[in-house]
Amino acid sequence: MRILAATLLAASALCVGGCATGIQSGAKPAGSSVRIELPASLGSGVYIGNGVIITAAHVVADAPRPADGGLPTVRLISDQGDVQDGEVLWLNKDYDIAAVRPKNARRFLEADLACRDVVVGEPLVAEGNPVGVQFISMHGYVSGAPRAFLPNWKSGFVTDMTVISGMSGGGIYDAGGEVVGITVGAFDPHGVAGQAAQGGMGFAVPSSVICGLLGRGA
Repeated sequence: MRILAATLLAASALCVGGCATGIQSGAKPAGSSVRIELPASLGSGVYIGNGVIITAAHVVADAPRPADGGLPTVRLISDQGDVQDGEVLWLNKDYDIAAVRPKNARRFLEADLACRDVVVGEPLVAEGNPVGVQFISMHGYVSGAPRAFLPNWKSGFVTDMTVISGMSGGGIYDAGGEVVGITVGAFDPHGVAGQAAQGGMGFAVPSSVICGLLGRGA
């Protein structure tokens, strides 16, 4: 989890069921959210079809390589309980985005990637695996338009949702259940650089950027 020290505190709701934010219940396809496990850490991801899971680059940056020298490997657990391995295809550290290829993509259901920028004030749901708790949803709103925040973090929009360690790489969905962003970091009002964030204000890479990295049009 990328973390920036700040004096800002934003509140949000942790929802197991639905929250009154305008998000349609059940709009997101079950089987598209992914827990990503490494030997010493974990994160989140979302399956977007064509054999690709999108996550944050820092989630899989330390994935171990197999003895035969192949691609770095991670463990994948779907929100339907399927367990399999996946290979890290590429990382883009400029935007903190990476792609992982599951061994058997047919076990996942595809979430639609919106390929658009978000609008300030629109309702969102962020899914992930905070502090190891599997597949939790955070509900909130877009608080700020995409902008650059760090020298090597070129585009991120702001949300009022609390982002907790383990949610990095998880999908952020709009009211129609389409992926409009990927969680990559947080402002933690009590945080220390280099340590896991446990609250604060969330940041996400917009789906328009991800579509550009994948060579997809709007």
